[in-house]
Amino acid sequence: MNGLNALNEEKMLLVRQYIGLLDTIEEAFANIFLFLEELRIEDADHLWDDVSLAFGQIHLSNQVLAERPEVLIQLTSFTNVWEKAQLLHHSDYSIWEEVIGERIYPAFTEWSREINKQFRPYFIN
Repeated sequence: MNGLNALNEEKMLLVRQYIGLLDTIEEAFANIFLFLEELRIEDADHLWDDVSLAFGQIHLSNQVLAERPEVLIQLTSFTNVWEKAQLLHHSDYSIWEEVIGERIYPAFTEWSREINKQFRPYFIN
């Protein structure tokens, strides 16, 4: 089953929320970078906690959405982002900007761009 008919109404709603979550995460990263630049470590930490929770939601959603092989490849590649995000839990705040800016954020944006290519056609006419 390919195309729009391959997703039922419930999954269409999930895809819309999924894409919205990706956009929200993108905004959160921008704010994290700003907070780190301004040395507002506590604010960056709280926002990172939100991003981590969002990554967990993506991970759970991937299990529901992984029906088409081309989508499955992109969904499973989220593991790369997830693993990089785990590095931050073991890092000193002094290297957060480096870890987020050079490892986590680039992995997320690359993955997000590819998953968007797979999902946006389902709900943009």
